[in-house]
Formats: sequence, structure tokens, C-alpha cells
Amino acid sequence: MVLDTNIIIAYLNGDEQVIETVRQWFVGGVGLFISAVTYAEVLALREASAADIESMRRFLDLFVVIPVDKALAENIAAVKRGNKLKFPDAAIVATAHYTTSPLVTRDKRPHKIKGIEVVSI
Repeated sequence: MVLDTNIIIAYLNGDEQVIETVRQWFVGGVGLFISAVTYAEVLALREASAADIESMRRFLDLFVVIPVDKALAENIAAVKRGNKLKFPDAAIVATAHYTTSPLVTRDKRPHKIKGIEVVSI
């Protein structure tokens, strides 16, 4: 599963449904990925204190962080160009495609990208 930034933020904000679902996935051994872009977006939250950022880093380190290399950058560009998405959304969708994993999101209008399964929680 590739978790969208909004899922990580919901978890950090104490959303019980998201917390329970993510915990079940961890316990069940489900592979959980995040894009390096999600990692950066979460750490860039303006309202976060230094202590918050350290806590967020520890949480984010529980996931497999997929770095943006040249191959993924090509995929991001293709997704962005073909679907008129903003860069962060295109990067997260491309990460789901790269890992052949479902995209877990709370977007009100989930990305309808060919070949990507979307899971909403």
C-alpha cells in the first residue's frame, strides 16, 4: 500500500479510523510505502514544532520510503502530463504505480489513473 500524505496527516492528527486501519496493516505484515514527496510534505507542516518534527520522523521511518530517482521521475512526469495533476499528487500516484501497490487516500476525488487501485479510508 502507498499511503497518500493526507492519510499520514490524518494518522498524526489522531483520526481513529486511520490509526486502526494502519495498525492492522502493520500487524498483518502489509507492505506500507510512502513517497519521498510525502515524507517532505509531512515534515514541511508549518505548525509543527521541533519536537513534533522529531516525532514525525520516527513515525515516517516505520514506512518504506521510495526515493525519487531518474526512472521514477520519468514516471512522475508521464503521470503529471497525462492526468493534469499537481507534482506532489503525480509523485504519489507514480509511486503506487512503481511499487505496483494500491494507493490509500482520502482525496474527495480519488485519482482515476489507469492501472492504479485506490483504497479510501
